[in-house]
Amino acid sequence: MKIEVPIDKPTVCKIIKAAVPLFAMKGVAAVSVKELAEAAGVNVALISYYFGGKDNLYAFVLEHQLAILDDSLNVIQQEEACPVAKIRRMAITIAHLHKENPYLDRLFYSEMTNPTKWFEPFILNAADKLHSFLKDCIVEAISRGQFRSDLQPDFAAISLLKILNLSLITLLVSKELLPPADDPIEVYIIQALDIYLRGVSNP
Repeated sequence: MKIEVPIDKPTVCKIIKAAVPLFAMKGVAAVSVKELAEAAGVNVALISYYFGGKDNLYAFVLEHQLAILDDSLNVIQQEEACPVAKIRRMAITIAHLHKENPYLDRLFYSEMTNPTKWFEPFILNAADKLHSFLKDCIVEAISRGQFRSDLQPDFAAISLLKILNLSLITLLVSKELLPPADDPIEVYIIQALDIYLRGVSNP
């Protein structure tokens, strides 16, 4: 599904900028077109004019936010690096993406807990790509003797996916419980990944 939107227009950018936090914090069903228009400072009719309505705007937001993750994943897949290095690179990339796009994980989690009709084409598709990437890394790490041979790659990939995602979802609580750090998001994710890697690494 590809939604063509003239993102070079200032009005469109204002609508998207206002829509992302509203959809992430409240969910698509709880956000009205009037609320979107007021937050963006535009006429209600412009949402239909540029996006064809609230549903298409939400679909565009999901697609655009997840494309950022997909692009990063594609870059890492092409790198000449060992599988463990790729996994570390992915974890750090997720931390950076969270800082640059703080609503990405909230949108993802909202769809995971209250799936809409966009769950399969966007969220499940993105999760499948990330899971496949991690699974391939794990399979290669096992073949190189870096990871334990008794691992089941599918389950090991899902476990890591959960660790990385939950690290971000629980961040608000975690920041209150953990000692201060210059970059708490990256420190938290790297620590979580190190704990995981110690468990799967070949002794």
